[in-house]
Amino acid sequence: MRPVSNFSHASEILLFDDFKIDLRAGKLHRNGSVVRLQRQPFEVLAYLARHAGEVVSREELHQCLWQNDTFVDFDNGLNAAISKVREALGDCTERPRFLETLPRRGYRFIAPVTLLGDNRAETDPHSDGASPVTHQPVAPAEPPAGLSAKPRFYSFRSRSAVVAGILLLAAAGIGAFVLMQRSMISKRNESKAPAVLRIVPITTAPGDAVWPVFSPDGREVAFLWDGPERKHLDLYVQLVGAEPPLRLTNAKSGEVGLPAWSPDGRQVAFTRCLGESDGVYVVPALGGEEHKLTSAYCGYVSPAPLAWTADGADILLVDDCSQSGRFGIVDFSLATGAKRCLTDSAAQKGLDSGQGFAVSPDGKTLAFRQMQMNGALCCDLYTVSLAGGTPTQLTYEGLWGCEDACFGIMWTPDGGSLVVTSNRAALFSLWRVPVDGGQPQHETFYPALGSFSLDGSRFVFSQRTSFDPPSIWQVHLADAGGPVTETKKVIHTQFPELDAQLSPDGAHLVWMSIRTGHEEIWMSDADGHNQTQLTRLDRYSGTPRWSPDGRWIAFDSYLKTGTQIFVVDAEGRNLRQITSGNYAHVVPSWSRDGKSIYFVSNRTGSDQVWKHSLDSGAEVQLTKRGGNGPMESYDGDTVFYTRHYEGGIWKVPSHGGAESRVIESKPQVGFWGHFAVTTTGLYVLDAEAEPRPTIEFYSFADRRISSVLKLDQTPERWQPSLSASADGKTIYFAQHDRQSVIKMMEFAP
Repeated sequence: MRPVSNFSHASEILLFDDFKIDLRAGKLHRNGSVVRLQRQPFEVLAYLARHAGEVVSREELHQCLWQNDTFVDFDNGLNAAISKVREALGDCTERPRFLETLPRRGYRFIAPVTLLGDNRAETDPHSDGASPVTHQPVAPAEPPAGLSAKPRFYSFRSRSAVVAGILLLAAAGIGAFVLMQRSMISKRNESKAPAVLRIVPITTAPGDAVWPVFSPDGREVAFLWDGPERKHLDLYVQLVGAEPPLRLTNAKSGEVGLPAWSPDGRQVAFTRCLGESDGVYVVPALGGEEHKLTSAYCGYVSPAPLAWTADGADILLVDDCSQSGRFGIVDFSLATGAKRCLTDSAAQKGLDSGQGFAVSPDGKTLAFRQMQMNGALCCDLYTVSLAGGTPTQLTYEGLWGCEDACFGIMWTPDGGSLVVTSNRAALFSLWRVPVDGGQPQHETFYPALGSFSLDGSRFVFSQRTSFDPPSIWQVHLADAGGPVTETKKVIHTQFPELDAQLSPDGAHLVWMSIRTGHEEIWMSDADGHNQTQLTRLDRYSGTPRWSPDGRWIAFDSYLKTGTQIFVVDAEGRNLRQITSGNYAHVVPSWSRDGKSIYFVSNRTGSDQVWKHSLDSGAEVQLTKRGGNGPMESYDGDTVFYTRHYEGGIWKVPSHGGAESRVIESKPQVGFWGHFAVTTTGLYVLDAEAEPRPTIEFYSFADRRISSVLKLDQTPERWQPSLSASADGKTIYFAQHDRQSVIKMMEFAP
């Protein structure tokens, strides 16, 4: 379907109550003022209002509006959109005035709606002037005479045919969501899109199978899978049409990156990060010993991609690109070991490049993302010739502003466009960016980022089959360190819920939720009841921490000018910014006297712990050798912290001084926020414990570590998701479970 802002009948206006839906402008108005509503929720509202009085199923909304958001889970996207619509209208689920939810059936817009057509004869009561229009009331149940039962600005099959098609394809076990979306391709892309012959599964085993890549001959697929143990992603290869897969790596720690086949198909290269020996490795495709080729940059949340040159003589990887420490895309010669930076101009400007990159189908052009160094989420897309030259910028100040992020890059087979993942429409979905210029458009054909066979006739991708998102669990113990008396899930939605922190009086929680489409701060009772949204910033806002008196919450939030520390009162008011400067300032926590806020800053070129005085504004650096996640002891004398790239817990005097290690190796790299301070000891996560990740307790009295609780699911890497009450008798943590399989699309000749 076409975006609402591009409807061919752009003059249509929908009126209800005090609201006006302007389809041409893609805006919602109330009494003449614009009501902020993102694109996806706006399209849902417009569709439901255009079908006022009718029951619209979730399947129909999926078919007609979502295009390709199955990459991020349609259910999550629709729930977020409905929530935003209700928020914009001031509506509620218990006593709806506009939008009614019908369990197991769908939604119904229950307010009377008036359609303003093209023939102008009367005055739009919501317009500033006296433009003549023709009012066409939309009946609650049946469309008026002369109007199609289907809106003129959507192109889709009849509802009965849609539902029948869904059921038929689901029964056949074929990727119904892709075939339905194929019928919805916009005319702009339809002539270029190949016809889907069939969709077949490549893997079927339980677990999380991701990032598939075709071998040069198209007979095999390399991919990452967490295997039967469900602990670490490892590299596997599998013949198309034959299971089980062959395991090539056996990770005990760290992360394995995206696979890259050598041109002759004999080896698979990958990046290993956050372990004992980071770098780029190769392993025989038939199995065998790994061989390290070179070091590589491992500074982001996951290993960067790789690509071989067509002649097999070089590998493109991500590594340091300047003396300033900025990373970029490097051409590594296998013969000489020499490295040549392909994005040195960006590195010289203090910008990071290449955390996502891809080589064009003809092997001549490199597309890459360029990130700001201040922690802002925005990213811009560039292309540059592999032979050298000046990069061409495709997007400016981020695809859609620096409050939005993008991940991954994939070339279309014709080399004319890039496909990226962005949260432009509240939740992450696919967008197509023309290489020769033009506005990004919703990707309407490919279900996910993936890999094409060399002849372009097949496409492999990862499809999520089930997802229990991160939920917050509460654990009661008889005493600090155990034994456990009760474990229960207290905050659970269809969206990630992370980083719960108990208030000093033990009555409330604050945490970060993504249920509205952006990471925001929420509050509830200690048992998860009476949930309230505290921030509405429509950008990443996380790591909330209580002030000692329980009146304020500090948190970090991403801005175009850098990530900054903010505070807001416990009623969600009196928001104010604490830090400033074009740097990343993150992960705040309070001193026990409430006079200072600790935080992490990269202003010196690396992440270090700083202390900000709320009285004077003065800031003092406490660590010199790296620091993250600072938390002060209850006596106020010591600051405990972790490090971004090294496992363990350290301490430093709260007024500054010598840094020393408290716990070796735990929490592991990537789990820097999985520890909690109590009056008698520290809780810490051992993510590599056997047989399951385990929460442990370190006693200040005897310096011994004891096991407390084995997790049933997977802890969330890179998010601080372990906390405790002061007496250590209550713990909060988050865990998730994700299942996905590899599928293959075959295109008709």
